[in-house]
Amino acid sequence: MRNAIELPKQFNFKAAVTDHGWYLLPPFQANDDRSVLKRVEALSTGKIVLLHITQNQNTLMIETVGKQTLTREESEEVVRKVNWMLRLDEDFRAFYQMCSADQNMQEIVAENKGRLLRSPSIFEDIVKTIFTTNTTWSRTIAMTTNFVSHLGERYSNESELFTFPAPEAVLKKDKTFLNKSIKLGYRSDYIYDLALNICNGVYDLEELTNPEMPTEDVVHKLKEIRGVGPYALSIILMLLGRYDFLPVDSEFKKHVKNKYFAGELPPKSQLQQLYKEWGEFKFLAYWFDK
Repeated sequence: MRNAIELPKQFNFKAAVTDHGWYLLPPFQANDDRSVLKRVEALSTGKIVLLHITQNQNTLMIETVGKQTLTREESEEVVRKVNWMLRLDEDFRAFYQMCSADQNMQEIVAENKGRLLRSPSIFEDIVKTIFTTNTTWSRTIAMTTNFVSHLGERYSNESELFTFPAPEAVLKKDKTFLNKSIKLGYRSDYIYDLALNICNGVYDLEELTNPEMPTEDVVHKLKEIRGVGPYALSIILMLLGRYDFLPVDSEFKKHVKNKYFAGELPPKSQLQQLYKEWGEFKFLAYWFDK
């Protein structure tokens, strides 16, 4: 079964998929040349589908692999989720105008970059972001793979592909299981508490996707989540389409001190001012400032 989405005029499929490392984390997969993005997804009806997403000229093609037929509502859900993952509704024109005026950033416009892959759910994005804190990228991949394969739903009896676990699946285990079997370490408490607060109605993560919600309100709600410090906060805000916070972590400091300060780390206040002229696009300016 196939669905098609008309693409924005300025769109680069491979860049949208690979400019952010999420495509390397299950249940995302990409083929060798990054021309196909794959994902196992659980729909709200309980049906589990394998999606193959490709670009055909000005159209995004979504193929639901397998013999099962989707209802109209299920098909619409797939389209909504893919639209969100690739940020097809985001308007990058103001960012492109700023890039055009900067000699070092004109390549962004020429290559139609700017979209950074995200997950269909805020829960998944928060969990994966917590898996990136105070660790290496290889450990992030390992933790995500363990989390998905131990707690996700299997695509089919013959498959080794799994969905990303729902909060309810996390609560079927305990923190010791998350720590010892999935090897999340101290993050076990954060992930379990996040799942518990979602299931108990303490957190409504979907409200954070509302573009009308003031950023300060989004920040306040995210700060209530254990494990979301300044670095994680900036990453999650980026994943929500809010680019006005900088991830002042070790990678950020290493990059800017070598590029702008001759290897010497300036005061934090000076770091925060570095991309100030980019306004609401500070995160994207840093991300592509390589």
